Amino acid sequence: MTLPATLALVACSGEPAEGDMRKLVEAHTRRALERQGNGAFRGFDLFRKQGCVEAKLKAGPAGGGQDGGGQYDCYYAATFVPQPGQPSLTVNGKGRFRRTDKGLTFEDLGAQPR
Repeated sequence: MTLPATLALVACSGEPAEGDMRKLVEAHTRRALERQGNGAFRGFDLFRKQGCVEAKLKAGPAGGGQDGGGQYDCYYAATFVPQPGQPSLTVNGKGRFRRTDKGLTFEDLGAQPR
């Protein structure tokens, strides 16, 4: 009986699901590599959500801090083969995921090769 209650808590937390994160980060990575002239990227071989925290926004013009309002800074690990015949590359990344009326958006906050 605890499994449905646990699933309900996860669904209501507001954090992006791992699958949603993967889709957005893959699309962002694909566009970035295509701009560099490397159109071979199709997707990650492995992707793992490592955790999220609610984003804290900077103080607005009226002063005082604000909460993230549905924004989450999330950490992930993504593994892919950068070019055929090359060894796989794993990067640890951080992104801001924001829910809008058009769906979930992604802002890259940096990635480091591992």
